Amino acid sequence: MRIHHAELICFSPTGTTRTVLEAVARGLDAPCSSLDLTLPAGPAQGAAAGLALIGVPVHAGRVPALAAARLRAHVRGAGRPAVLVAVYGNRAFEDALLELRDLAVELGFVPVAAAAFVGEHSFSTRECPVAQGRPDGTDREQAHLFGREVRALLEGVSSLPELRPLEVPGNHPYRDGVQAAAISPETDAAACVLCGECARSCPSGAIVLRNDAVETDASLCLRCCACTRVCPAGARVMRHPRILEFGRILATQYAGRREPEFFL
Repeated sequence: MRIHHAELICFSPTGTTRTVLEAVARGLDAPCSSLDLTLPAGPAQGAAAGLALIGVPVHAGRVPALAAARLRAHVRGAGRPAVLVAVYGNRAFEDALLELRDLAVELGFVPVAAAAFVGEHSFSTRECPVAQGRPDGTDREQAHLFGREVRALLEGVSSLPELRPLEVPGNHPYRDGVQAAAISPETDAAACVLCGECARSCPSGAIVLRNDAVETDASLCLRCCACTRVCPAGARVMRHPRILEFGRILATQYAGRREPEFFL
């Protein structure tokens, strides 16, 4: 089978998942289109053709519920082959790849390969760095190699039924995942310049500018911390003690470098 076209389908609040997908796509050596499911305004439409390259971040060992909902709302497999990518913050990806595989099958895809890559953790800070700067150059090289391996896999068969069903780590039932809690980054009003970048970057629409102030509906927050990354004034900060303590645990107990894992 030749790969005539690849569609990149991603949910990537901080851009790390998109970076990995783009590196994998370069290894496929095929024309690409993109379908971005990150923002609530609606996805930028892709071509819905050829090989699908589907990527999501890992939240507490699961596919983010919002990402799964947008995949169900906007994506159909129609028997297409799919490559699945989960990007996690150097702790563990747990059931995320299994859940993503099951979701891809539900949507009508034929999963042929999967990978777990490391990206900088959402709770990483200068004081408590967790996989800071990742995916780095080595990760991108590994993603490129993974894309080449997928291409070789598909070129080695004449049809998808020749491939055995894709197996990935994980457990049924899935772990509980992110627990509901009214926790979100806050705005330092003295530093805020009211540029609106935080609101524009928020995947769940939890942030709005109203009456010359930034308002956050913490019940909608994914705790992806995209807003803290894009704020040019450093006015969006996570101050909740539970998150700060978890960040310290991650920085001490999960400091060792984890490497990408491939499943074909």
